[in-house]
Amino acid sequence: MRDRRYDWLYERQKQPIKQYLLERFAGELAAELRAWPPPDLEWETEALQRRWQTGAARPPGELVVRYALQVARLDLDREWEEIDRRLRGEADGWWTTPEEKVAGLLLVTLVTERCLWLKERASGAKLTRADLCGAIGLVEEELFKVTLS
Repeated sequence: MRDRRYDWLYERQKQPIKQYLLERFAGELAAELRAWPPPDLEWETEALQRRWQTGAARPPGELVVRYALQVARLDLDREWEEIDRRLRGEADGWWTTPEEKVAGLLLVTLVTERCLWLKERASGAKLTRADLCGAIGLVEEELFKVTLS
């Protein structure tokens, strides 16, 4: 009779390190966004603090976060014209108050900087900007999971 205690090891699928790294990063970034404002948020100057303070004052709503993640994805893809078009045309529908607009732009900056920090720090993983855009998709999935019970 065969010992079946370790069958689960044979059934496990290999996971590439790049995918594992992106999933862990997405989970940590999603946790950071849930606990808004991030604990390590620092201002370089008083002027920047005055500019961004209202966006960091309280957690942004779901629509603000969703749209900020879309814009951050475009920022990583270097789609400058599309960002400009969207921010001029449809941003007011997603970010309805001045506080939401500041929070959204702060989120875009934060997410983009975190992604580029990962790319720089994990140079051995050879992450591309497309990989980072995929990580933003994972962040969105993590933040807005729908569970049916």
